[in-house]
Amino acid sequence: MRSLRFLFLVGLVAIAAPLAAQAQVQIVQTNCSTVSVTPPLVRITFATINLGPIPVCSIHLTPVTIGASNADSCKIIECSNPPGWDCQLTPGGGAFWHTLPGAPCIGQGQKHEPFDVVLDPLYCCYRAEFDDPSGQIFFSQLVCFECDKPVGTRGATWGRLKMLYR
Repeated sequence: MRSLRFLFLVGLVAIAAPLAAQAQVQIVQTNCSTVSVTPPLVRITFATINLGPIPVCSIHLTPVTIGASNADSCKIIECSNPPGWDCQLTPGGGAFWHTLPGAPCIGQGQKHEPFDVVLDPLYCCYRAEFDDPSGQIFFSQLVCFECDKPVGTRGATWGRLKMLYR
């Protein structure tokens, strides 16, 4: 009987361990728009989804080098935030969002948006870290943002455009 309890406990731990390793918070890119063609700047809009039981009260994005994404060139130029949050650029080229006093954190099962950043490169990866209400980082993940390259256009009349193809 005692060995059965032990086997049950081992099985329970084996099942619970992968569940604890699953993502607790997700950052999902929701939009990409061109801010400028020269220099090529894009605005990435994203949402934060809390899938775990710990409230998300702040978000840190820090550039990392992975493949074509170089931390030195992936600096966040500008950031903005949804109501009840504040955004600040960090010295390492990242950004930090946190709730304002009295504003609610992102609770379990909730999605909060729009967060956004303005970037120079079109593909950048960041280490995303999430703080609980006491300011302790409880979860970290890698997030990469990607956009199509901005393309310049020439202002012209319809007649002038037709002349190009004659």
